[in-house]
This record gives sequence, C-alpha cells and structure tokens, in this order.
Amino acid sequence: MRVERLLQITVALLAALGSLLLAIGQGGHSTLPFMATMAAFLSVYLTDIKGWIMLNRNLANFAALVAVLFSFFDFWGADDAKLIAIAKLLIYLQVVLLFQPKTIRVYWHLAVLSLLQVVVAAALNMGVSFGLMLIPYSMTALTALCLFFVYREALRVDPELRAAHDAVENRPLFSFLASKEPERNLAGHSLTSSISLSGQLPANLASVFTSGKMFAQVLKMALFTLCATVVLFYSFPRFDDNSLGQLGGNFGTQTGFKDQISLNDMGQILQSDQFVMRVRLSEVGTGKVKDPDFEPYFRGTSLSTYFPNSKTWIVGNLQDYRIAEVKAPQGGQEYVLQTIATNQAMHFDRTNEGVLLFSMYPAYASGNTSPDIVDNQTLGVLSMSADDRAHVRQPESYELLVPWNPIGLRGRLTPCRHPISDRGFRRYVEQNLTHVPLDKDFANALFPGLRKVADELALDIPGNESETPTQVAIAQRMERYFTHDGNFTYSLHIQPHLTNKRLDPIEDFVVNHKTGHCEYFASALAIMLRTQRIPARVVVGYKGGEFNSVGMYHAVKQKHAHAWVECYLSPEHLPPSVKKEDFPNGAWFRLDPTPASRPSPNRQSSGTVLDTVLDWFDYLELWWRDNVVSMNSERQEKGIYKPLTDNLVKPFEGWMSRQAWMQFFRDTLASMGIHLSDEWFSGFASIFTMLVLLVLVVIFEVCRKIVRWAWPRLRKRFGNWLPTSSYRTGFYFKLEKMLAKAGWQRDKSDTPREFIEQVIADCRSRNVGSEMISPLSELIDVYYEIRFGGMTLAPQQQQTVGEYMEMVEEQTTALRPKRGFFR
Repeated sequence: MRVERLLQITVALLAALGSLLLAIGQGGHSTLPFMATMAAFLSVYLTDIKGWIMLNRNLANFAALVAVLFSFFDFWGADDAKLIAIAKLLIYLQVVLLFQPKTIRVYWHLAVLSLLQVVVAAALNMGVSFGLMLIPYSMTALTALCLFFVYREALRVDPELRAAHDAVENRPLFSFLASKEPERNLAGHSLTSSISLSGQLPANLASVFTSGKMFAQVLKMALFTLCATVVLFYSFPRFDDNSLGQLGGNFGTQTGFKDQISLNDMGQILQSDQFVMRVRLSEVGTGKVKDPDFEPYFRGTSLSTYFPNSKTWIVGNLQDYRIAEVKAPQGGQEYVLQTIATNQAMHFDRTNEGVLLFSMYPAYASGNTSPDIVDNQTLGVLSMSADDRAHVRQPESYELLVPWNPIGLRGRLTPCRHPISDRGFRRYVEQNLTHVPLDKDFANALFPGLRKVADELALDIPGNESETPTQVAIAQRMERYFTHDGNFTYSLHIQPHLTNKRLDPIEDFVVNHKTGHCEYFASALAIMLRTQRIPARVVVGYKGGEFNSVGMYHAVKQKHAHAWVECYLSPEHLPPSVKKEDFPNGAWFRLDPTPASRPSPNRQSSGTVLDTVLDWFDYLELWWRDNVVSMNSERQEKGIYKPLTDNLVKPFEGWMSRQAWMQFFRDTLASMGIHLSDEWFSGFASIFTMLVLLVLVVIFEVCRKIVRWAWPRLRKRFGNWLPTSSYRTGFYFKLEKMLAKAGWQRDKSDTPREFIEQVIADCRSRNVGSEMISPLSELIDVYYEIRFGGMTLAPQQQQTVGEYMEMVEEQTTALRPKRGFFR
C-alpha cells in the first residue's frame, strides 16, 4: 500500500478518535462529534481515493472563517458552554481540512486540531472511557507521526515528488466529480505522483513496511510510552492538593441540598446519572461486607418551614442548635461500619458548621472517624467543620458507625438527641413543626382540600373505636394513603394541563392530579401531619444506590436523590412495643410516602453476563476516579510514597543509622576487650579508625590491579560466548582506527560506506594499498548486514572477517607516515 494512503487513513482515524473523545465529553451534545467521525472516514474515499470533493486553500480558508463567525455567538455563556463552543469550532475546522487535498500543511493542521480536541475533551469529562480511548489514540498518533516522517523525507530527497506535492496547492477553487485522469506537467509526469513502497522509497524502507516491522515498532513504542507515562504520573511529586477532578470535568457541579429547595429542584436532580459517592457497609471487626435487602437512607438535611409564595422549603429559624462531636457508640446494639468515598469533581453544599456530609443516621465515631466531623443533633445533620481542609471541598472519604436496624418499626425510629427539657427545642417542635401555612393574606387556610383528606384519614383508623388514635397510627395511615390507597402516581414530569395554577402545588397535587415526584409526596404528608398537630419535617438525601457485586459497594448517584418525612414522637406518644428508656427524649419516626411505583435505584445483580460487565465497568470507573482523576499530593503520599518507604527504606534504616553503627562498633570492640569512653574524642579510637581505613585502601588497590589484569584475558576468552551488537560490529571501529593511523579520517557527515568508498577511491588514484581494496569492500558489506540487517556471523564468517582485518592491518602499517627523532 502507498505511504500516502496509509498516512491518509491513519490521520482520518486520528481525527475520528479525537471527535469520539469530544462525544464522550459532551454527553448529550454528541451529535456533531459523531457526524465529524463519519466525515473523517468519508473524506478518505471521496477526497483522497476518488478525488470527487477537493477544497482549494482559498475556499477552505473562507469556510474556516465562516465557522469561526458561526461559533462566535456560542462563547457567551457559562464555562462549560464556552468549552462546548470551542469543541464545535474544532470540529468545523477539522471537517474543512479533511476535504482538502492532503499536503504537509494539512496533515500538521489536522494533527494539531486532533490534539486540541483531546485537551477540550479532558476538560469536559475525565471518566474511564476517556482514559481507555487515549490508548488507541496514542497508538494511532505514533503511527501517523512515523508515516508522516517517511512521507516528508521522501518529498525532501525526490524533486519530482516535491514538485507534484507543491502543485496540489494550486488546484481550481472547487472541484466536484473531478476527472479520474491525473494531471501532468510539461515533462509528462503525473502531478499526483505517489510515494510507493516499491518505487521511490529506498529498498530498506520498503522492506520495513511490507514486513510489518514498522507497525511492530510503533506497538513497542506505544507500550513503552504508556508504561513510562504511568510511572511518571504516579512518581512525579505533586506540590499542592489539586487533583484532575478539581481542574476539569463537571465545573464544580453542586450536589446535596442547600438550606432551601423548591418543589422543582428534585425533579431535575433525579434525571441526572452523575456519580455522588460510594458507600460500603461492613461488619465491625471482621470487615465482611453487608449487602442489605433494603434500600439504605443516606440523610442530608432536614427542612421545617414552607413558603407558599416561592414554593420553597427551608431549614427553619431555630436559634440554638445542639452541636456535638461525633462520639463512639454505647454497647447493647449491633453496629455496622459505613465507609463513604465522595466524588471530588462535585461540590457538596455547606451548612453553618461546614461542608454537608451524607450518612445513615444516627452516626457514631469509629477508630478512623475524623475528629472534624460534627453532628447537629437538632436537625440530624452531619458536617465537616469549617477549617482549611474543608473550606472548599468535602473530604475524599470518611468512616462512621451506624446502628443496624434493617426492618421493623424499631428500624424506623431514630432517638432524639436534643434534650426535651430545652425550651428552644420545645418551641421548635410545637410551633415550627406543626405550623400549617396560610394564604398570602394570612386569613384563610391554604390547604382546604388537604385538610379535609387529613381529617378523614385521622378518623379512618382500624381498631378500637372508643380510643383516640395514636400519632403513630395516624402517621402510618396517611403514609399508606399515598403508597397504596389514594391512587397516586410517581412521575418526574407533571403534565401542565393537569395542574391548577390558582392552587398551591401541594394542594393541587393531593386533590387533583395526584402525580408527582418524591418531594411532592413528602411535602404533602408533612403538612397533613401538621394539620393533626403531629410535628413533622421534610428530610432530603439519597436512598439506595446501585449495588456493585464486584466492588461490594453502593454507587450513589444524583438520580438516587430522595425526600421523605420525619415526625416527632414525644416519650408519651411512642409505640407501646418499644422501650421508653431507649428514647428518653422521644424519637423521630421515618415515613416514606412515595409509592412503590418509584423505580428502585438499588439494582441487584441478576447474575447475567451483562450485569457482570456493567459491574466491572462501574468498578473500573470508580477505580479510575480514585487513583487517576483524584490523585493529589495527599493521596500520592498516602498511597505511593509511604508504602514504598515502609517496604523499601525502613528495612535498611539500621544500615543507614549512625547510632546503630556506633553501637555495633562499641559491641565489637567490647567483645575484644576494648571499651570506648563517651567522650567526644578518643585517641585509641582515632588510631583504630586510621588503621581500618589504611587496610581498606590496600584492599581496594589490590582488587583494582587484579581486575585490570584479569579483565582483558576474560573478555578475550569468554567474549564469543555472549556476543552483543556492539561486539559483533566492533571490527568496523577497529578498522576506522587503523585507517586513521594511515592518514584517512572519517568526517562526521560521512556514512561508514561513504567513508570506505572514499578510501578505496583514494587508494586507486594513488595506486597504493591495492591489496586491501577488496577486503575493505567485503568488510563494509558485512558491517551493514550485521548493523542494519540483524545478521549473526557464523564461526567460518568470523574467521574470514579476522583474515580481512589482518590484511588491512598489514597494508595500513606499511602506509603509516614514518616518524623520526627530530621533527
């Protein structure tokens, strides 16, 4: 195959891979990169092979200018919008170049644009798919560079090919369905002359291509480059805490929930597949991973005040929160270790105490829990205290112990950790958590239909008709109304024609369309409980996650965001089945009114091949994020430098310790009956040290003389056993020395063959050394066969080379200039 064709195909593949990397980075905006990929392959056939579509340089420059103007208006926006605009511009310019006749200039421009596409793609997305795509991209880039080098050098040494190459730049303004007959110059040569492997290229280059040696060499270079890159990436010291995930990716995407959210926020979050955190639950002590049958709730924050005008929930106006350090748990209950690794490419929101953390609740300290984690026991919110380390971003990972109460009523109760005797807390519970908003004039009830439904449900409690229903019974009846009895439907998209704009969205949801996502269900249940004087608040966080059977963890993503309800049960309203002494301050009772039609985010593996592949890919994605994207100075020190120091340096610390050596000498001398004093100078020790050094110097000199005497004899005796490349071709360098002594010096610009040919020509012109002309020709041929052909000399051939060298040595000795005593 022609070198040009190989180069054209390789450059088109390079452009296609760059476009695919952009497609991975842009996610949902990947139509244009895929079209550019198709254009790259079409250009090989339409432009390079058939020559049907060829853009002249002037027309291509005009098209590029139009592309720049077309992309100019996309630059006004957020950072990610600007990068996408740059990606589009790179694609436009790339397509324009692909449909031009290929010259050195065009190849360089395509290579540079492809590299810029990789840079932009890295800023948009650094997932494992991006990393895997870099491997074929690097191999293709190395192949393109090798082919481009051969193509350029062939043009440099062949004037006809150079003229044909330059003539390509002067085609008509636009060529479509051009004639297949090649254009010719005045000498009759084709203007589209090709660099063929059997034609203009030297024979050695043609053999390289036809035998596939070049591609094998490219593969070796790619593997070596990959290994060297990995070593440099992990070994080169980082001098700050920045990681790749902070510099690129999602531009600081926010996750979690702030101290206020609107009813429309959750629907947008639930449509995102973005990774938030990885959670592993394991037994304390044994470390055995627990895979719960239920979906765990990872609490974020709690909201208590609803504003009808803005349709927004906020934390509330409690002045005195109970903030405490996370302490170790007390005995008498089973606990599991909860290890959470966060996505550093995202920003967790902040609380008054610091960065918001997600966790099952209540949480207690393990042996590795950071002392900076604090617990707002009033709101049930965990935070990383606001210091220098947590000022910008959440911790990479943290550990907490949580009670293991997977099922039953006991598992839905959380002890209230704020003293009930506190007046501020009682006011928070009795007023904030039971307040039902009024209309904008504060005159009429805002939720008449919701109140009516709540009253009916409070009376519809099965059991003893003579007794007043308990708060737990009312709460469970209302929860069951949403999940089973009320014909409610879970949906992220509420049809506009079903909503009544004159009603509050929560009222409209309960009375009319009965369709919404989890935040609607939680808001409605909280307000319905408040109408019955049952304190309630909305809790937001994450529920479940995709359980990975390979890594044995829950991968929690944005789509697992969830909202549920907590109602406060004072000690006298606790269910009779629980022990009152376990809840001296009452308890928070978790209620989840979202119906079962909500898609379960906890994907349990069914054992199919596809599930296994997906688990492996997700595990690889998280490994890539932890060990590549999030690699900063702290992780490098902890994961690379410290293990190497512990395993390689510490075992030899005794060999490098001054105190250890001093003690060794003291013990040795003491065993000989010589005891050193603790003074800073000792005459005996000084004399002893000088004698030891003198003995070491004598031993060194003796060894050096022995090696210098034995090495030439050993090399002469055993050198033929292990011949190396330099040894096999060493006769040529000896040949150059002999010729130099006879007056022939090789210039640095001469090749070995050119030098020998000059020596032979000089011998013939001067009629000297005629007997060494034939040996010189034979020796240079043997040298080239060994050096470039990989030939290994047989013993008989080695003997022949030795005879030739002896003949040349005799002739050069005779031709050496005579030296006198006086010059």
